[in-house]
Amino acid sequence: MSVEMDGNVRMRGETGPGVTVRVIAEDGRLRLVSGNELVGDWMVSGLGVSALQDGFNIKAEGEEFVLRTEDDVALAEEIGLAAASPRLARQLAARNNPEEPESVEPPPISSNLAAIGLAVAGALVILGGTFLNISGEVAPASLGETGGSGFDFWLAFVIGGVLMIGVAYVMSMGSRVARLVALLILLALVVVFGYAVAQSVSGTSQLTAYGFIAGGLVVGVAVLFSGSLREPD
Repeated sequence: MSVEMDGNVRMRGETGPGVTVRVIAEDGRLRLVSGNELVGDWMVSGLGVSALQDGFNIKAEGEEFVLRTEDDVALAEEIGLAAASPRLARQLAARNNPEEPESVEPPPISSNLAAIGLAVAGALVILGGTFLNISGEVAPASLGETGGSGFDFWLAFVIGGVLMIGVAYVMSMGSRVARLVALLILLALVVVFGYAVAQSVSGTSQLTAYGFIAGGLVVGVAVLFSGSLREPD
């Protein structure tokens, strides 16, 4: 293996830019060539070479000079000096162990908390509506209490809860309009709930049913107006 690179050499203690040379290291020899002129040709084993902060200090045939190259690490590795210099050893290690590419973080997953919360709210409303029906103590059969085919409050709550769960599913898929639809459903249920409570008979088992319904409505409103559950961008 051989290395060849540009460099600069000047006598130790001298000032000035020095002489531009071509540095060739191969087969245990170090050669410096300036233009067509051979500046030096030595066996590496016969040189006194030490690493500087920038370049090398070289003693050869009673002379001492400073050699700077465009790739100190490659030259040090070729002449067996890299391990003797902490600076070059670190540079060599960095070259042989390139930095691992920065891991690319996966895009943040849209939060499903809103959908989960809305589904829980819908389940509470359905449960309340079911209890309202089972209790047998429902609100008056019709909005005007005129008899005939009346308005079943429990059925309205069950249907509303089912719709809330359906909207929650759509919301989990990132729909932008799902939140607005959920809000409209909640507003409608709040109106129905207010009227149902006004028509109920206090002190009955309807209180349990209305408790579940109220809890579901509160959870639904909290979900939709919580700052941490914004629509996905």
